Amino acid sequence: MRVDKEYIDKLQKESQEIRDTLVEITSKNGGHLAPNLGVVELTQSIVEVFELPKDKLLFDVGHQSYVYKLLTGRKEKFKTLRTRDGIGPFSDPKESNFDFFIAGHAGSALSAGAGIAKANPENKVIVVIGDASIANGHSLEALNNIGENLKNLIVILNDNEMSIGKNVGSLSKFFGRLMISNVYMNIRKDVRSVISRGKVGKQVKNVLERIEHSVKQFFLPSSISEVLGYQFLGVIDGHNLEELIKTLIVAKEMEGPVFIHVKTEKGKGYQLAEENKEKFHGISPFDPETGEVELGGKTYSNIFGSKLVELAENDRSIYAISAAMVKGTGLGEFQSRFEDRCIDVGIAEGHGVTFSAGLAISGKKPYVAIYSTFFQRALDQLIHDVGLQNLPVKFIIDRAGIVGEDGKTHQGIHDINMFLSMPNYRVLAPATGTELREMLEFSKDFKEGPLAIRFPRGNAFELETTSKSSFELGRWKEIKKGKKNLYLVTGAMLKEILDIEEELLRKGLDGTIVNCSSIRPLDVNFILNEFSKYENIFTFEDGYERGGFGNEILRVLNEKKMKININIIALDSVSIPHGSRNILLEDYGLRGKKLIERIEGSINDGK
Repeated sequence: MRVDKEYIDKLQKESQEIRDTLVEITSKNGGHLAPNLGVVELTQSIVEVFELPKDKLLFDVGHQSYVYKLLTGRKEKFKTLRTRDGIGPFSDPKESNFDFFIAGHAGSALSAGAGIAKANPENKVIVVIGDASIANGHSLEALNNIGENLKNLIVILNDNEMSIGKNVGSLSKFFGRLMISNVYMNIRKDVRSVISRGKVGKQVKNVLERIEHSVKQFFLPSSISEVLGYQFLGVIDGHNLEELIKTLIVAKEMEGPVFIHVKTEKGKGYQLAEENKEKFHGISPFDPETGEVELGGKTYSNIFGSKLVELAENDRSIYAISAAMVKGTGLGEFQSRFEDRCIDVGIAEGHGVTFSAGLAISGKKPYVAIYSTFFQRALDQLIHDVGLQNLPVKFIIDRAGIVGEDGKTHQGIHDINMFLSMPNYRVLAPATGTELREMLEFSKDFKEGPLAIRFPRGNAFELETTSKSSFELGRWKEIKKGKKNLYLVTGAMLKEILDIEEELLRKGLDGTIVNCSSIRPLDVNFILNEFSKYENIFTFEDGYERGGFGNEILRVLNEKKMKININIIALDSVSIPHGSRNILLEDYGLRGKKLIERIEGSINDGK
């Protein structure tokens, strides 16, 4: 492979074209811009050097795979990124044979890559992993297990956060070049060959090995990877195409596993993203000239964050815990006001849950704020460390229900059935921003066990009402009184049923609408005293049907030996694709015309 000036110049021109496309499309569709701007040259180099898809490339996490999509036959369709039936937001084998493994949650690529490398010893398997992803428990377990066993595995650390001082950086760059030079590689090969043939004494052998180890430790502290059995290359400039390509050519011929440390800059090549990396990590549609995002109303995340600040001002026992999503969950102000009581555990949700258990058992009041999809990563800790001990930890489940453009790996559709399946949890779903504030006020002094409060992504819904009654655990509220039909609604579904109320009336499907914000405990008195008054009873939830709210009611009816039919309106699929939340709600029968059709269909089926 000839790496000359003409070749590099051509790739550099391609780099700029890629960056222009990334900015253009994400400004319209939203997406993970800064991470992809940072891996342009790295992705180009991998595609140039390896025989893809014969060789296998895995990203951890797949949100940095946009460049790869552009370079592997999806350029023409890239304008559909994150839209319904368009290019997906993460790696997905169903989208392309160049995507070998689905990648939406951090920590999977090393383990999957190890399995793929074991099963495909004749091919190279390349894993690109970020400096945040490599620190989570799943990744560390994989690094430890891989050891010296997989000769065809190449791990590339995409380091876009670590600060390397000028002197250390210069030495590292020098030593990185030295390590891939023919001179160094030949010396190393010769020395090891001599040692392996036993032609030197034990003392000489030890001296040779100590020299190599000591020199590397002096120049490259990162070479701890070799202690785990990896051959180490780096630190490599992740925006220097020539250096990257030459390093990968060498790595391709080495007997692995190989660990390559690459330094990149998040947001590279787009000044607004370089200056505000966090904002442009994952961003809604924006003005590419100014970077401004259209502001919406107050979100549930904003309301949670503001209310928690208010509560924490007068209660120093309140702590906030998040997992690499402090600002995303509305905790930005809390962090700036109470830095010592705001703990970001990084991509380590399991640790965060057990950490909160330690706080709770010591008399503190921890609030753990994590997106619904990522709570799945801490199932054992939720059951074992909090549930079994009945500890008063408050779990704030952000992005519950259908999330939208981030697709199947990020939809928050499992939290209701997950938390209902665990011992001692109370599960709440506020229907309005006001009700969320009331729940948080209630939660502050609740000591009887863990609380899970779920709410959707987006602007908070508010309901015009003259009622002065506030949230009560285990009590439901009638919102509208009607006859024949009973509509039992949880959380975000209250807005959806109210939006179609007039059409239901025109169709003769009017009924009593009840806000069932207390999913556990249920309002058993309401069930016993009110259910028999209605011909048709419906439950509505924006989660997976099996093991959800509707099924919880069926369980109670069975216990009470009440023979009443329940029509459950929920999601019957666990694979909800990407697209706008509004479109997906309609497509899956939880909004508008499709929701009316499901209600009508349930009644007709029951006759």
